[in-house]
Amino acid sequence: MPTKPQTNLGVAGRYVPLSIARMIWKRRMLTGICTLLCTAAGVLYVHSMPKIYRSDAVILVDAQKIPEKFVTSTVQTSLPDSLNSISQQVLSSDQLLAIVKELKLYPDERQTKSSEEIVKLMKTDLTIKVERGFADGRAGAFRISYEGPDAQADANVVKRISDLFIHENSRNREQRAEGTTEFLDAQLDQAKQNLDAQEAALGVFKSRYTGQLPQQESALLSSQSLTQSQLQANEEALNRAQQNRTVMETTVRLAENAKAALERNIAQQRAASPVTQPLNSEGGARVEAPASEKLRAQLDTLRARYFDGHPEVRRVEAELALAQAAEARAEQIRQAQARTKNPVDAPRAVPATPENTALNTELKIETERAATAKAQLETADQEIKTRNAERQRMQSELAQSQKRVESLPMREQQMAGLMRDYETSKANYHSLLDKKMSAEMSRDMERKNQSEGFAVADPAHVPTLPIRPRKELLYPAAFLLALALSLLLTLGLEFRRDTFLGEWELPANVPVLGRIPRVAGGKA
Repeated sequence: MPTKPQTNLGVAGRYVPLSIARMIWKRRMLTGICTLLCTAAGVLYVHSMPKIYRSDAVILVDAQKIPEKFVTSTVQTSLPDSLNSISQQVLSSDQLLAIVKELKLYPDERQTKSSEEIVKLMKTDLTIKVERGFADGRAGAFRISYEGPDAQADANVVKRISDLFIHENSRNREQRAEGTTEFLDAQLDQAKQNLDAQEAALGVFKSRYTGQLPQQESALLSSQSLTQSQLQANEEALNRAQQNRTVMETTVRLAENAKAALERNIAQQRAASPVTQPLNSEGGARVEAPASEKLRAQLDTLRARYFDGHPEVRRVEAELALAQAAEARAEQIRQAQARTKNPVDAPRAVPATPENTALNTELKIETERAATAKAQLETADQEIKTRNAERQRMQSELAQSQKRVESLPMREQQMAGLMRDYETSKANYHSLLDKKMSAEMSRDMERKNQSEGFAVADPAHVPTLPIRPRKELLYPAAFLLALALSLLLTLGLEFRRDTFLGEWELPANVPVLGRIPRVAGGKA
């Protein structure tokens, strides 16, 4: 058939399928042989491909054994974060190389590749994936898968990786719980030091301003009121003591004047009557009746008229006691003189007249009255002195109490500042103490494996079926690929010849003048 121009190849596009069929039919023998050869090569290649198995295990995030309302865990980490952290440890180069050597993985590759390439190859074959159903980072599961040509080795790798994940998770949680406890211990020690410092400052303030503290205001006011009452009572007692002193001064002065007058009268009578007293039967001077008897008679008369506690009765009783004491001393002197028989010491004879006896008695009474009044005056002076000292002390106490009352607002403000810092430190200390106790319980829970952890839900099994290659699919694919290559080869050879395959390739306006029949044994 004559050669057609290159420009006519695209004119009769509607006849291209007929041209392709014509080309294939003309090269049917070549197409069949190429298809058979390529299919055989593909089948041999697929048959020689090694079988790859996959073993996997499902690791479940096991919930905490102890209810959280009793023990709260200090390790709050979501599953993706835990997996990322643990994967960096488990899938480290040293760890993976140790597993490769222990399980004798990649024997051929280890002869030709470096350690880094072996680790990269193992990471490619190892897959860690979070399973669906994971929610809120609180519970879930993840799958560990490994692919390799040895089914038993694959299962061993998955089992070893699973154990490492469980072990590393427990160790990491325990370390985090331990770190939390140590941190809280340090914070608690610091908080205790601050609290001790606040307590010391508060104690110094209270000891320094005792009696000026706000909580002592009521006691301070009560003490001030009591001191004022005592001061008023002391003033009244002091006034009475001063009045008594005035009375006693008058009494002493009157008694001294009366005593002096009586002494002058007695002296005058002695000078006017030098006659000695008659002696008694024992040779001594005749002694007048004792003064105590008169005082006793006077006391009996007063008791008949007054009661025993009457002032006059008490006065006479005191004079009687003094007279009896004077008579006793006089008797002792007389007996001593009688024993010595010394005439020089003999008493001077005094006329024993009724007037002398009365004067002597009155002199004794006035002398005793003056002595009693002086004693009472000294007592009054001592009481006045004591009352004055008490008044000064009470006035000083009142002044100090008033200063304390006036300083209460300032002390209250200072106390409020100290108490605020103290309460803050105290609340912080108790909060840290509670957290520390909770952290210690959480740490013990982690050590005893009672907290949230990893558990094998579906352990690794030795796979029996390979995951690839899928030879039942690859064999037909090899045939189709061989057929396609053969057709492409046929079409390529025909297109290179650049010939018409039939009149359908000619433009519609080109007339056909004639047809040459096929000659047997000829070449088309």
